[in-house]
Amino acid sequence: MRGEDGYGLRPNIGMRGANSDRSAKVTLLEDGVPLVPAPYAGPAAYYFPMPMRIAGVEVFKGAASTQHGPQTVGGAINLLTRPVPTDGSHGQVDLAAGLRDTARLHVWAGTGGKRGGVLAEIAHLRTSGFKQLDGGGPTGFARTDVMLKGRIASDPARTTRNALLLKLGWGHELSHETYLGLHVDDFAENPYRRYRASQNGQMQWNRTQIELTHQLDVGAFRLKTVAYHHWLDRTWTKVNGFADSRDMHALLQGPDAGASSIYLDILRGEADSTEPGQRIRMGTNHRTFQSFGVVSTARWRKRTDAFDSQLEGGVRVHGDIADRVHTETDHDMVDGVLVKAGPEEYALNTRGTALAVAAHIHEDLQIGGLHLLPGVRSETIRTTYHHFLEPENDQEPIWRTTFLPGFAALHEVTPEVQVFGGVHRGFSPVAPGQAPEVKPESSVNLEAGVRLGDPYLHGEVVGYFNRYSNLTGQCTLSGGCVDDQIDQQFNGGKAWVYGAEADGGAQILLPGPFSLPISATYTLSMSSFRTGFVSGFPQFGTVSIGDMLPYVPVHQGGVRAGIAHPRFELMAGLSARSGMRDSAGQGPLTELDIPAQALVDLSLQVPFDDVLKGYVTVNNLANAHPLESWRPSARAPRSPARSWSGSRPPGSPPRVTRPPRPRSSEDRAVVF
Repeated sequence: MRGEDGYGLRPNIGMRGANSDRSAKVTLLEDGVPLVPAPYAGPAAYYFPMPMRIAGVEVFKGAASTQHGPQTVGGAINLLTRPVPTDGSHGQVDLAAGLRDTARLHVWAGTGGKRGGVLAEIAHLRTSGFKQLDGGGPTGFARTDVMLKGRIASDPARTTRNALLLKLGWGHELSHETYLGLHVDDFAENPYRRYRASQNGQMQWNRTQIELTHQLDVGAFRLKTVAYHHWLDRTWTKVNGFADSRDMHALLQGPDAGASSIYLDILRGEADSTEPGQRIRMGTNHRTFQSFGVVSTARWRKRTDAFDSQLEGGVRVHGDIADRVHTETDHDMVDGVLVKAGPEEYALNTRGTALAVAAHIHEDLQIGGLHLLPGVRSETIRTTYHHFLEPENDQEPIWRTTFLPGFAALHEVTPEVQVFGGVHRGFSPVAPGQAPEVKPESSVNLEAGVRLGDPYLHGEVVGYFNRYSNLTGQCTLSGGCVDDQIDQQFNGGKAWVYGAEADGGAQILLPGPFSLPISATYTLSMSSFRTGFVSGFPQFGTVSIGDMLPYVPVHQGGVRAGIAHPRFELMAGLSARSGMRDSAGQGPLTELDIPAQALVDLSLQVPFDDVLKGYVTVNNLANAHPLESWRPSARAPRSPARSWSGSRPPGSPPRVTRPPRPRSSEDRAVVF
């Protein structure tokens, strides 16, 4: 996971070597429903739920990925929201304050029984920000998420049971963010500085969510159907570059001399624009996304003395609409202030649509201690693309159908030890409006591993190999593309990504009421292009056989340990990763790649009584300022050392645990 803003508003998540930019190569779900604004027409995850309102996370990798799509190469992440209570009234208030005018409020309350109930939840986070804008000005944000749930159900004693659930959501963000980074020399002097040219940077979005779920249970048969509609309206005003189209990436990484020094001084607000080409081009990207559909999943279980079968089949009809209106306006820098110097001009006005029918079948057949897990997924996708400024570039409807088989096996050597392995086909679709030569991403993925689990000790080691027949790159502004490349996809040819994942943990009982919780994770990720080519995607560039993929660290991991007592819990965490490449290449990393990083966090929780608990957390204890990306230019997404203090009822959120034996899939785990 690669940061961006320092507070986790827009995490960039990759799995098993898939590019992490905007989490576009991972299937993100909320309660089993596609989460991103337009998973087919624009898979970039411009929206991500606030972590404080997530009650659980499911991670699907290996052959289990065929149950969820459309992205099936790295895997899927399903975020679980808080359920409506079925056993009375419950609630929580979490109130915290921190450095830099940071405040957090999280409140939820619900009541219900077996026949129905309601739940309301609100999460709010705001801060004045840690970056320092030259000349003064806001660099923080305010973010709010609201969720309402209502549930009614028939008598649970009946043989045939029905339940109906309505979920409503609303979200809003106003953040004074920018893509404009710092020159390498300025970054070394003060990584939290922001140039005056970014004074008008602002992101604002609103989101609505409505989902209606019906569940039918008849004996061992369950049918769950969800109808959903998500809407996101997003406007981001930011620095696009200079009027003469100067390469900003090269400008901020090159020497501060000659003509470059003039442009850098204009960005800093230390010099005025004196020529038309020196005007700063401010761009406003206004995008409206809609995703809607119906997903129906049936599960049937059959037990005999000889076998135990759990069969799942599902169909999803899904539609996307992505409207993009990009405008640009030239500004002069005058005495450190941006002054409008020209009319607003349209740079892009398009609509991309996608209609997809996806179906899957997945079986978990247990014969003794052996689980056989075959499955297959199909994706039929129709895309269209309309270019309102240049109608001659409209794209006629394109149909593509893909079949994604998978098979895995798991053997329970003992009740505590499992060995497993699997193979499946990975896939990533082509978005609307792409050039005819762009092909879907496709791969064959293998894995094998061993898992150990009991109530006090767990461990897992998995080796994987992803063999791409065609790797693709997705252009975003955050990935370093210029405005007229945004949302374009590029073929990357053949590639290998392989490595190992390991994690483990234990609850060590000490004398008296003390215990020592400890956990550790490690991931090895090796990558290699197997095709040489020249690409317009800046993270690929000129590629030779053997080049490593960009933004894939070879080593990453972490350790978390502490001491627990009924009256307190003190925990410390260390996370680290090796350096990453800014673009495809091989050999030693250079100063223009992404250096290694290590971060330390500390937390203390103290229950005062049965109702109230206080806590203090210190993030980035060592005050490190790691560089996460050079794209589109240098940024320091981690804030300096910051602390939180607050209070909430004890016992919530629950401590991170892992069930000793995941049951329904060879590679599925509820992590908390």
